[in-house]
Amino acid sequence: MQTFTRISIILFLFFSANSLADTHYAGDKSQAAAVEKAVNYYLEGSLLGDPKVVAKAFHPDAKVQGILKGEHKVFDLKTFLGFFSTDKPGKHSVHIISVDIEESAASVRAEWDMGTWKYVDYLSLLKNKGEWKIVNKIFTVVQK
Repeated sequence: MQTFTRISIILFLFFSANSLADTHYAGDKSQAAAVEKAVNYYLEGSLLGDPKVVAKAFHPDAKVQGILKGEHKVFDLKTFLGFFSTDKPGKHSVHIISVDIEESAASVRAEWDMGTWKYVDYLSLLKNKGEWKIVNKIFTVVQK
């Protein structure tokens, strides 16, 4: 278990540094590290395929929505977390494109490079009782 923890930390640090290069910031930059911490649970968890880590990023009432094959899809958090499995870690890279923060609200755009296609995620976060959580995620799939 210690080896897994060390690998997770190394991946997290590497991934965090890579994902934040060239990120555009707007609004209250003093909250950027706290917003990124929440988003990085999602990013790290997706790489590890670990729904428990992904769940740390999201508010329990969060919704995930997008258009898949021409149909509007809506997933509650439990269903969304079911898409992750430590038996199938991610084989993608992600880049945080922008972070915009005002008071207790933030918006983050992230792109998930899957090879011949990518997800573009728009994450809405709220700060409640001093903690940032993703409350809504919308996504689209883009062919490269």
